[in-house]
Amino acid sequence: MISTMIRGVIRKLIAGGLWALAALCAFNGPLAAQQKALPPVSVSRRDSSGRPLDGGPGTAKVRITGQVLDAETRQPLPAFTLTHGRQDRQYIGFDWEETGQTTFSNGVFDVSVPKEKLAPAVLIQAPGYLPQSSGPVYGLETNLTFLLKKGTGPAGLVLTPDGRPAAGRTVYLSRWHDRILLEGLQLEVRTNKSADLRRTSTDAAGRFSFAPDIDAFAVLVVDEAGFAEARVDDLKSLPEVRLQPYARLQGTLRIGAGPGSNETVRLAPAFAPYADYPRPFPFCDLSEKATTDGAGHFLFPRVPPVDIKIFHSPKIGQGADFTPVTQIINVTLKPGETRAVTLGGQGRPVVGRVVLKGYDKPLDWREQECLLELVEPAPPGLPSFDPLVKDYEQALRAAATTEARIAARARFDQGRDQIARQFAAFYASAAGRRYWLARRSYVLQFAQDGSFRVEDVPGGKYQLTIEALEPGARRGPHPSPVITFHRQEVRVPDSPGGRGDAPFDLGAIETAPRLYAGAMAPDFSVNTLDDKTLRLSDFRGKFVLLDFWAAGCAPCAEQTPFLKETYAAFKDNPRFAMIGLSLDTNALAPRDYARQNQIAWPQGLLGQGSDLPSRFGVERLPSILLIGPNGRVLAPALRAGAIKSTVDAALNAHD
Repeated sequence: MISTMIRGVIRKLIAGGLWALAALCAFNGPLAAQQKALPPVSVSRRDSSGRPLDGGPGTAKVRITGQVLDAETRQPLPAFTLTHGRQDRQYIGFDWEETGQTTFSNGVFDVSVPKEKLAPAVLIQAPGYLPQSSGPVYGLETNLTFLLKKGTGPAGLVLTPDGRPAAGRTVYLSRWHDRILLEGLQLEVRTNKSADLRRTSTDAAGRFSFAPDIDAFAVLVVDEAGFAEARVDDLKSLPEVRLQPYARLQGTLRIGAGPGSNETVRLAPAFAPYADYPRPFPFCDLSEKATTDGAGHFLFPRVPPVDIKIFHSPKIGQGADFTPVTQIINVTLKPGETRAVTLGGQGRPVVGRVVLKGYDKPLDWREQECLLELVEPAPPGLPSFDPLVKDYEQALRAAATTEARIAARARFDQGRDQIARQFAAFYASAAGRRYWLARRSYVLQFAQDGSFRVEDVPGGKYQLTIEALEPGARRGPHPSPVITFHRQEVRVPDSPGGRGDAPFDLGAIETAPRLYAGAMAPDFSVNTLDDKTLRLSDFRGKFVLLDFWAAGCAPCAEQTPFLKETYAAFKDNPRFAMIGLSLDTNALAPRDYARQNQIAWPQGLLGQGSDLPSRFGVERLPSILLIGPNGRVLAPALRAGAIKSTVDAALNAHD
């Protein structure tokens, strides 16, 4: 359940452009890498004697060859394993295909992997040596030289709280992709990849060790005697891991003037963005819950002494698949302490009603997750990615070759890493911790008709977020389409004496539905890059592929080849048309991009201040949709190969 909340946090980071900036492909590269862009090749995996390993060629492959040497002797390694992987879509680093390891000999390898959108990589491992990754491989043929150093994996000494060796204790190793979950009052250990979770036991002297692992990040001990966590990098200078006694957390939940009886209170980590950089979230998750008694009292007798978020999780809807989070208190627990807190009972109720105009499908607002979030002014010293992003966009606009774009991306990655580390240092400071731990949010409790109430909101400046998903809403990595999205600032007045029963009424909050399949696309009239007038209504009777984009937008550039392929396939069909709508501030950048990439379909310039993106529900770029001959949306969100296939299916279905 708490993982749902973490996905919600990640979704907000994505919406704010932070997730893409935080993701860093960290690797230890080989000595040399010679990359050459060639036409698509079709080769198979081969061992050192040239025998094929994969049973046959593919259609488009990335071929990676090279040698693996001892870093000291420069002699070929007699045996080693190669694992291929790709840059991970959501996590840092690479997603390694561990079940597809291949053994090579005599210090040479020759391997091919399918060419896909995400860059591939190879991982070299050998007993007694530290593993090494190639990093992202961009060329279609690449030759590498690996110099492997001898070494050992993470190791240390576990001590009891009083400093004695802790023998026979289980030690868990968390890697880049692992998220260990401590669940229930007994803190049972689970993970998102339980079968792959590395673990070992301490010996009689309390010592432990793991095999070398390129993705090793931290070790964790959860024991009756206490809790301990340590990063692998820190073990090199301080190998002692001392168990810390658990804290005890108790308190009272109040709703308005009375106790919150028979309600659920939960615990979760109070982690800040980049605090665990280069990971995007802590390696250790926490999911504990308690039910309040008749007086609203609750107790958590065994809590790790770390930053903890405690909150009320009210009953919402009939089958909502999210964990409601309201009345948050963030605390830093000390080993062995007993902390008492009170949730709610201050401020005043906030009420209102959401009016969704022009939506003719049934919608039960009780199933929706909407929030009122406290807005804290940014403190001095808070880093920013804005200058870096601006420089990157300018570099992409100026880049005339693939090599120039790769170089711009490399500079961006380096700068992103530096700024992310500044964020990590900021959130580790006293000012940064105060800023993050002061955050508060309140969940809206809806009636079926869209009227809502939020209990116990102290005075202050808030951001109201209304987001409704289609009926049968799914959240997480593949959420249901968004029906409507609305944000506004709300100022809740202070309550005399700290609390009051008179509600603050926000009144009717009107919002419009996003475009969905079957919705009528709004008409528009824009100027093109060559100063002509373009109207959507002029294309009535045709299938129109509409693309919202901007020059310097890397995801937009990734979709350009698929758009060109679609245009080349259907440009001569009288029932088909394509329109691009640039969000650039002037015509120079999109005009140059269109010329350099030989884009032939008409391009409109929206510039700043246009309300057309919001009318079409554009959340991020690119936004590509297909409109039918009757002006209604057929497909609201298209990507990559689905663009051409969707157009083809639509044209064939209406022959």
